[in-house]
Amino acid sequence: MSDVEEQFDFGKKKSKKSKKQAAEADAGGASSSSGLASESTRGVVYPYETLLGRLHELINEKNPSIGVKSTITLRPPQIVRVGSKKVGFVNFAEACEALNRSQDHVFQFFIAELGTTGSITSDFQLILKGRYTQKHFESLLRRYIVEYVQCSMCKSRKTVFVRDAATRLSMVSCQNCGASKSVNAIKSGFHATTKADRRAAKEATA
Repeated sequence: MSDVEEQFDFGKKKSKKSKKQAAEADAGGASSSSGLASESTRGVVYPYETLLGRLHELINEKNPSIGVKSTITLRPPQIVRVGSKKVGFVNFAEACEALNRSQDHVFQFFIAELGTTGSITSDFQLILKGRYTQKHFESLLRRYIVEYVQCSMCKSRKTVFVRDAATRLSMVSCQNCGASKSVNAIKSGFHATTKADRRAAKEATA
């Protein structure tokens, strides 16, 4: 080694890396860092409430109508005395229209539940034999809604009532969530009322 080289020792000259090697090194560092990030989040346990809330958000985002309960606005039954042993449901047609059910079906339900007889007049009033009060009719309308109107899945009341001609089954199909349920056919003599209701009905027809 010469004297000049001994006095001015700049050390070994660094070799230049190719652009390809530099890019590979940068990519390797990025992948290793992302790998560390995924490793750090892999063991995270989210609370149940957080996951449930996220699920509800996704459901509402994809199906905004699910879970929305539709309401039915019904005026209180207008009951009048017809003679000494009959009563009239004046706004019967209006109630059937609000429920989106036929007058004949609601009529059959009423006489079956109360175990009485009746008819629908030319001006679409319901006449029943017995001394029934407004509370009787309100209670029966609630039961009819639960059985033949309200969806059993989402509790929506935006449903349609159909009869399958092939199977002869009566179905309630929900227009909100798409669910369907089969319902019992209304039969004469069938009573879903409680003992207290039957006692009151018996006293009313006496």
